[in-house]
Amino acid sequence: MRHIRLLPLLLLLSCTTVGFHRESVRETYDYGKPRTVRVCVWKDTNVSKERMDTLFDSWNEELSMYRLQAKVSRVQDWQRPGWTSNDIMKELFQAPLPSDCDRILALAGVQFSDLLYEFASYILALFFIPTFEVLGAVDSYTGTRGFVLAHTASLGSLLYGGSTHTMVHEGYHMFGCGHAFFLSECYGKIKDIKAASERSGESFFPAALKEGGFLYSQKDVNLIFLGQ
Repeated sequence: MRHIRLLPLLLLLSCTTVGFHRESVRETYDYGKPRTVRVCVWKDTNVSKERMDTLFDSWNEELSMYRLQAKVSRVQDWQRPGWTSNDIMKELFQAPLPSDCDRILALAGVQFSDLLYEFASYILALFFIPTFEVLGAVDSYTGTRGFVLAHTASLGSLLYGGSTHTMVHEGYHMFGCGHAFFLSECYGKIKDIKAASERSGESFFPAALKEGGFLYSQKDVNLIFLGQ
């Protein structure tokens, strides 16, 4: 998820929504039995447990509409590499998915370089030079790994709804939902991935492939990213 800055006090959103709710559509679906999604958390050294809990509470409030719950399976102390989203995603792509987790989520803390970039971006905006701010991302292949900036440390993040909104946004991507104006198509995707989970009977919560179909084990996911 990213913002594009064009004016110092106005941020236009670019590719930043998975869609608005349509309750009349959502209520037509039966989401089956309650299911838990186990999440391995990489917690940056300057992200507190309280901040982590707040983010998961916001995500689970949204997931409750689909009879889903994201549960922290393990927490790993982690230090954010570099300062770009590419640096973070590169490290996530190289990580095996542990046997007790269905997803990996890195909670990246704010760095001094973020504040410098924030200041520089508004200077550039005075000359109508756009800059981008990435607040979170999820891999587009399987939706099994991603990150969220855990702090609301910029005007762009604040206007968008803060880090809790980013958490919910990236959480939808972890269930195979793409970007759209409404969540109508996403409702069906969540129903399908839950149905796939019930059919498999495995403890692993399936991963939705971009081209269609599902992965039913950590081994299958790791084969895509690590070749093993």
